[in-house]
Amino acid sequence: MILTMIVDLDHLLADPIYQADRCSINFHPLHSYYAIFVYLIMAFLQRPLNIIGIGLLLHMLTDFSDCLIRN
Repeated sequence: MILTMIVDLDHLLADPIYQADRCSINFHPLHSYYAIFVYLIMAFLQRPLNIIGIGLLLHMLTDFSDCLIRN
């Protein structure tokens, strides 16, 4: 599941790369609602895709909770 943190590489596509008050959900391509939907589908597939899907959903949940705390 630690490998699901690779999804944060899409932050390198943003300009600026880091902005303290920016919510990454629906801003970065791999954090979009479409991507989250794909991760949800992956969670119901067979191993190892379900483990990756669950890890990515947990990653999105922590990013979303970070957005809630900042606003």
